[in-house]
Amino acid sequence: MPITSVQDTDLFVGTTAAPRQIVRVTLAGQRSAPLLVRLAGPLVRTPEAAAVPMGVDEVVVEVGIVFAAPTSPGVAYPATVLVERADDGSALSTLDTMVTAAETGWTMWMVSHFHYDPVWWNTQAGFTDTWLDLPGAQEKRMPFQLSAFDLVRAHLDAARQDEDYRFVLAEVDYLKPHWDAFPEDRRDLRGFIRDGRIELVGGNYNEANTNLTHPESTIRNAVHGIGYQRDVLGADPRSAWMLDVFGHDPAYPGLMADAGLDSSVWARGPWHHVGAKRHTGDITRMQFPSEFEWIAPSGRGLLTAYLADHYVAGWDIERKATLDEAMAEAYRQFSTLRRVAATRNVLLPVGHDHNVPSRFCTQIHREWNARYVWPRFVVGLPREFFAAVRADAAERSVTFSPQTRDMNPVYTGKDVSYIDTKQAQRSAEVSVLDGERVATLAALLGARFPDEALDKAWRQLVYGAHHDAITGTESDQVYLDLVAGWREADELGREVLAGAVDHLASRVDTSGPGQAVIAVNTVSFVRDAVVSVTVRDLPPDARGVALVDPHGEPVPAVTDAVLRTPDGVLVEVTLTFLARQLPACGYRVYRAVGAETVPPSWTAESAHRPIENDAFVVEADPARGGALSRVRDRRAGRELVRDGGLASELVLQAEHAQHPVWEEGPWHLLPAGPGRGSGETPAEVRVETSPLGERIVSSTELGGLRITQHTVLWRGLSRVDIRCFVDGSIGQDHLLRARFAFDLPGALPVAEVGFAAVGRSFGFPDVDAAELSSPVRLRLRRQDGRSQDHCVGVAELVAAADERLVRELLVALVAKGVTATTTRPEGPRYGALDVDSNLPDVRIVMAGNVFAEEVLGSAGDSYRRALDRHGRVFVPATRTRRELWTPDADLRGPRDLAVLIVADLGALIADLADACVEVDVPDGLAGTSEPAVDHSVAVVNRGTPGFVVAPDGTLHISLMRSCSGWPCGVWIDGERRTAPDGSSFAWQHWSHAFELSLVSGAGDWRQAGFARAGQDVNHPVRARQVPSTPGDLPSELGLITVSPPEVLLTAAKPAGNPLASGAADTMAPADGITVRLYETTGTPVTATVGLHGGLTSACRTDVLEERRTEPLTVHSGRATVGLAAADVATVRLTPSPVLIDSSVRLARAQEPVQPVFTPLLAAQRGTGAARQPPVERARQPGAATPGSRRDGGGAGHRQL
Repeated sequence: MPITSVQDTDLFVGTTAAPRQIVRVTLAGQRSAPLLVRLAGPLVRTPEAAAVPMGVDEVVVEVGIVFAAPTSPGVAYPATVLVERADDGSALSTLDTMVTAAETGWTMWMVSHFHYDPVWWNTQAGFTDTWLDLPGAQEKRMPFQLSAFDLVRAHLDAARQDEDYRFVLAEVDYLKPHWDAFPEDRRDLRGFIRDGRIELVGGNYNEANTNLTHPESTIRNAVHGIGYQRDVLGADPRSAWMLDVFGHDPAYPGLMADAGLDSSVWARGPWHHVGAKRHTGDITRMQFPSEFEWIAPSGRGLLTAYLADHYVAGWDIERKATLDEAMAEAYRQFSTLRRVAATRNVLLPVGHDHNVPSRFCTQIHREWNARYVWPRFVVGLPREFFAAVRADAAERSVTFSPQTRDMNPVYTGKDVSYIDTKQAQRSAEVSVLDGERVATLAALLGARFPDEALDKAWRQLVYGAHHDAITGTESDQVYLDLVAGWREADELGREVLAGAVDHLASRVDTSGPGQAVIAVNTVSFVRDAVVSVTVRDLPPDARGVALVDPHGEPVPAVTDAVLRTPDGVLVEVTLTFLARQLPACGYRVYRAVGAETVPPSWTAESAHRPIENDAFVVEADPARGGALSRVRDRRAGRELVRDGGLASELVLQAEHAQHPVWEEGPWHLLPAGPGRGSGETPAEVRVETSPLGERIVSSTELGGLRITQHTVLWRGLSRVDIRCFVDGSIGQDHLLRARFAFDLPGALPVAEVGFAAVGRSFGFPDVDAAELSSPVRLRLRRQDGRSQDHCVGVAELVAAADERLVRELLVALVAKGVTATTTRPEGPRYGALDVDSNLPDVRIVMAGNVFAEEVLGSAGDSYRRALDRHGRVFVPATRTRRELWTPDADLRGPRDLAVLIVADLGALIADLADACVEVDVPDGLAGTSEPAVDHSVAVVNRGTPGFVVAPDGTLHISLMRSCSGWPCGVWIDGERRTAPDGSSFAWQHWSHAFELSLVSGAGDWRQAGFARAGQDVNHPVRARQVPSTPGDLPSELGLITVSPPEVLLTAAKPAGNPLASGAADTMAPADGITVRLYETTGTPVTATVGLHGGLTSACRTDVLEERRTEPLTVHSGRATVGLAAADVATVRLTPSPVLIDSSVRLARAQEPVQPVFTPLLAAQRGTGAARQPPVERARQPGAATPGSRRDGGGAGHRQL
């Protein structure tokens, strides 16, 4: 009776008190009598031999064994397999083998879900309701996919019919329409939530791509998500459910923790877009477990479950034909996922895009657990999974691996596909934030706060932040629908802002000669800024105007546009001027007074020459496309452009339509080569001057595009403003970039992200706010006093997760801008592009571990002696980053990167306070081959977030692309629309304008003030002509003050968010004002905030403005708040008694067209109407059969 194989498993039968591990024994040959199979060994016994009936076929026998103490899971022990006759016990076969002891207590949690996209290639109406009714939307629909209305009802029906069925629901995008349209489901939905059979996850309005939006949009996404899920539906969301988003803003886990969430689940980030397993076939290439603590620069974090085989992994169960096959697939998934689990719990998401309930998950739940005691396969919910993970970790003293890794880049095409949507989002966010801020101040002066208009604007912004909206991966039809939403948000923000400025001006003394112009500064610091205003309603005999300040002093200005009558009378003039020292969050009144003529316009000079101001000298090269051949920082005496290089040179690259493996053209950047630069062709270049400064105007052609570029140096401003106008057709499958060949040896890429600035990896622009600076420097000190600086941007921290102070070190590093991946000394290394989304540039290693010994063994005894003497040692890489960083880079070797080995983590943490770590380098030891200059340069963008820095320091800003990959051109219903030339809107065949600003400074990005520069550029001063009237406020005044300078105000609004929670209350700033403060430099600080009129009290709250977490001291009208490094603080201020009138409306309080039909699915207009109620009563034209799919549903108009 041959024994052909023996396979130990991690399956157990018996009871939880007396489990027996299954060993599978395969027998071949004819069995003429019943048999018994058992195993025996020094530490192995079989309590009950497995019976085998007579037969002729090969048979697999499951034998239940137990191990005697002392044995350990994962260790193999000797045993003998014995096959005996059942009747007399005579032995027929034996085989010596080794059996590995398995571990009991494992559970796989099968979480039933469906991933929903409110928009993508299909429309809002199609994905939510009418998918089955759209012939044009069936080709891409898989048999198991339905619209959201049908899906929610299908999953509810499954729960009604099977008491073991549990599932999650998530996004408000479909929850609110379903809640409104199907009142008959409400009782069961709330009942299942109460009974723990449905969990509402997400705590966000939708799955937003937070790395493309303002962090305040992220906060409002949580405000509206939690407000609806908790306060309207009655749930308690705990887990951020961000399954499909394309990378994550580093601040996200901190903001969600502050919002009260305690966990997160997602599938894309550290290991490209589908994970290590699907990219390489080896799940163990992951450098940390699938459950880890994800930490923001603020130091707050979430326990996170990374879906190591993606969010569709469990749907492979559903693809099987029988229950046995489905159970085998479930076990295969478990066996794979357990290899990277942090505890004895595995999360298997059982779902797909828009999928119906699984046929098999509850059957597996019952049948599997009837067969085996361990591992258990249960249908469960995320909160049950995380509770089990925490309990098991506590029981076994498991420390969750702390990670501050930058979960980017994922899908780099998303940063530039449909670039106008990124510009629209940025413009609208700024308009809404500034409008909200000024309206809050206006409401303190007697106006009614326009909560309806701003609530609608914010909902449109969070709707557009969805990962298949702002990313540009949508179809043509959806693009047009989305653009309308961004435009409405921008219009609402501007309407609020205009009304608020007008009301503010009505309280200011604007009396005097001529026309009054009020300039409003919406940022929290005093600044000089370029301001434009149009002056109308001039005297009937006006011939000219001049601008004066409140003291009557002339203000230099430039005339941008003039409108005169035929006889020369001035009707209207647009002026640009430099407003100096504008009060923080305040205003100043200027006057346009009569003059003989208007200020001069820009005047062209006859000769080409460099332009300059106090900060910069800039020169363009007419022979090389008018790009900038010289940018000199006069303050530092430093040339910023490499010798022979160019800055702001446009490059046009051909692209492949689709990725060769993944397809997904709009998702990926797919350059087909280096392309052609504008520097290869001549240009017309002229220099123009004005009372405000000098500019270079260049014009050239590039691949059929007409390029006009204005490079401006304003007198008194320390930046170079670049405006690029692109006209013509970019063609099909092309990418346009702006290239800056900077000369900053040793500097690294740094990006300003949500509420932080972080180091980024170099990239490869020819195959695949951006700064060149240094998050942290290693100062390598020689014994003779000489030193070198080595920049650190992205780190691998090699230390045991439970090593004392590891978490504190990670937080200290990321506060200074260095993201880090914690890895086990004996585990896989971080640093290979076949699996990792980005690369580290340094390794920080705890002395004494196996990897430290490997590095020291390679470097030599002198380095070991230096470590013993000084407690830390710098071991340089064997080659430079420029040599090693290639498109297929693999930097996992012990000397591929510079290594800092440290014996005392506490001392290193303390040394990071100034972002400069001192390391002694004894004589005879090498320093760095890439010493860094003590200077930084940044390019600030206004809606063009995609960038990459090549290893030689050349910065590329992605401006636009024309991608023809699917779903380009897709049109679902109605008459297809195109651009005027018949092309897809994805090709962007129309004129574009791009705005960039170059800033520079000595030291790192903190010392150079780049965070303030970003706000300065993106939040323009708002100027309006206002009536000349007396008032009780002076002609210039600061209304909100924040100090010190490194703390920025990011939001100011009335306290509370009643509309997000379905309440009818209006927001009254007199009852309280919420301000959000952000510490920008990674250094703990005590901040103060003051309000014109004074404060009576203040407290710190969470980001939802609900939990009052800390009372604050108010002294002399200013509140004091302690901020940790990179902290984000939400502070509630109670103003001193203010004028309460509330009769003046600043903006619309309802939709302009009445009545309002809801939901707006058929109109494809994103979110609901202004001041939408928590529940909308649906009325649909025509009769409906009770209980049918259309009863109370469908996409017809529904009147409120």
